[in-house]
Amino acid sequence: MSERPVPVLFSGKDTCCACGACLNICPMDAVSMEEDDCGFRYPKIDESRCVRCGRCKAVCAFQHTDVPNSPVATFAAVARDRELASRSASGGIFAALAKKIAAQGGVVFGAAMKPDFSVCHRACEQDSLAVLQGSKYTQSDTVLTFREAKAALEQGKTVLYSGTPCQIDGLKSFLGRDYTNLLTADIICHGVPNGRMFREYIDSLGKAHGGAVEHFTFRDKRIGWGENGSAVIGGKRVKIWQSGASYPYYFSHGDLQRESCYRCPYACSHRPADLTLGDFWGIEKQHPEYLGRGGWDESEGISVVVANTKKGEDFLAVCDDMIDCKPSTFEKAAAGNAQLCRPVAGGKRDEIMQTYRDGGWDALEKRYESNIGFHKHASRVKSMLPKALKRKLKAGKK
Repeated sequence: MSERPVPVLFSGKDTCCACGACLNICPMDAVSMEEDDCGFRYPKIDESRCVRCGRCKAVCAFQHTDVPNSPVATFAAVARDRELASRSASGGIFAALAKKIAAQGGVVFGAAMKPDFSVCHRACEQDSLAVLQGSKYTQSDTVLTFREAKAALEQGKTVLYSGTPCQIDGLKSFLGRDYTNLLTADIICHGVPNGRMFREYIDSLGKAHGGAVEHFTFRDKRIGWGENGSAVIGGKRVKIWQSGASYPYYFSHGDLQRESCYRCPYACSHRPADLTLGDFWGIEKQHPEYLGRGGWDESEGISVVVANTKKGEDFLAVCDDMIDCKPSTFEKAAAGNAQLCRPVAGGKRDEIMQTYRDGGWDALEKRYESNIGFHKHASRVKSMLPKALKRKLKAGKK
């Protein structure tokens, strides 16, 4: 009788999201994640360790998507602790949820940036939650946190696990059943570039400014609620304008994401997590009654929160002392968040990847400076304008 063949984990690169479920579930630790020529990570099986149990193939949620959830309730929301929100990318909702869970003795899992600018998921308790705050526009390695989360759940601890929708679906498939002490939160995801490209961008940024990058923030609230970031280089803070720097520019145009992102099955109203979190872009159009005198200060950031399950809605109610929620609709939230309706689109992705294969990030930097860079000064000025002034200027053109 012949030995069963080693499982084929994916048929094409667009069918693997690198959530890590296959790696976490393998009883023989035969699955590892290896980078392709552009730096995107894919699972590989060590045939000498594989026992052909097939669990790695069966656990793949991305290839067998079946998400029954649909929106239960949608809110515009801000953290009542404004200092907490000031350290967050938008309204501080994740930070408030995490603080609530940790105060109950629970464990929070989320993405954290390491000193070498790699991004990995890790477990945090009350004294270390700050490392999970803020946006990270590169794929986070979940490493063995699915196993860690399961161990905490089995010990009776309350767990909050946050990540991209594919990571949450991967976690739930790995767990194999619902846990009453598990709360999940996915983000409105615009697709994920990879860590190698990001670290090479960091290196080029340091060279351009004559020093090593000591700290990087994708979105800096000191510049205002928006998509502009900053870096600390040689002890000085440098502003990184979303349309005035190569990596943010390519990312925002959908040209750096992994192949699976362009066919993402979660970019819709059927979300795998209990809660979906993001920025309430366009709130000035959808809910002007929530802003202005006596309302929220738009410059401090406002979140959209979609409760996809009754568990998520109930937990929001428990957090009323920490979160100020106002009713909205999924349609209004989706009006300013395209990835609640469809996957990211990248018209020049193939060209960008080939340029990277040929010359690394330096080639992409040169391409940016030659083709886009002359626009960056105008983009920078536009990025600096307060949102209220932008709206007035736009209205004046009509």
